[in-house]
Amino acid sequence: MRKALYFDFRAKIVILLLTMLLVALITSNIIIYTILGVLALYLIVQGAVWPALKMSGVALVAALLKYLSLGQGITVLMPDMFLFIIIRIMLMLMAAHPFMGMSPGEAIAVFKKMHAPDTFALPVTFLLRFMPTVKGEFAGVFAALRLRGLLSIRRPLRALEYIIVPVMFRASRISEELAASAEARGIANPGRHTCRREIVFRKMDVAVCVLGTAFTVVFLIWQEVSKG
Repeated sequence: MRKALYFDFRAKIVILLLTMLLVALITSNIIIYTILGVLALYLIVQGAVWPALKMSGVALVAALLKYLSLGQGITVLMPDMFLFIIIRIMLMLMAAHPFMGMSPGEAIAVFKKMHAPDTFALPVTFLLRFMPTVKGEFAGVFAALRLRGLLSIRRPLRALEYIIVPVMFRASRISEELAASAEARGIANPGRHTCRREIVFRKMDVAVCVLGTAFTVVFLIWQEVSKG
């Protein structure tokens, strides 16, 4: 089996920023679906096959519903704008997914190498650790509610309350614990930070940045040509 590629943190940032630009500017459905395919391939070469299939599937289901409803949406519960937003959120999640499995220590080392200000580097580093932890908390809350029989579509507002309230309390506690843990490990230390993985911007990272930029230019030109 072919080994998954691992891109540098800075290359992943470039792809995320380019995706944000495309999501903001592209309106053509066919181009959006092409971007979806490119991002799915981007995840697959990094070994994230299941996340690529899952997020692509959600986006394609939303696209199918959008097509079948002829742009009118599926009743008031799922208007066309909601489907439009789901597709673009999936694109952003696919571009951001490679960050979620990263070590915060690696992110700190890269930011220090880039001489990024702590006011930007520290929140991003906390976010990398916070999101997977909160995801685990959601899973724990759902498991507890299922055991107690409190998840019911008959009372969706009550079920939502049972989910949101404990997650909010746990998220507040987790944020305090993560901040204390990071301070204890010297995250605010102005000295040199190291990482177990060598931080090098390789030819492969240059290639993915060049390809990402080229695709972005092509998609933007395609958009302008399709308008004309």
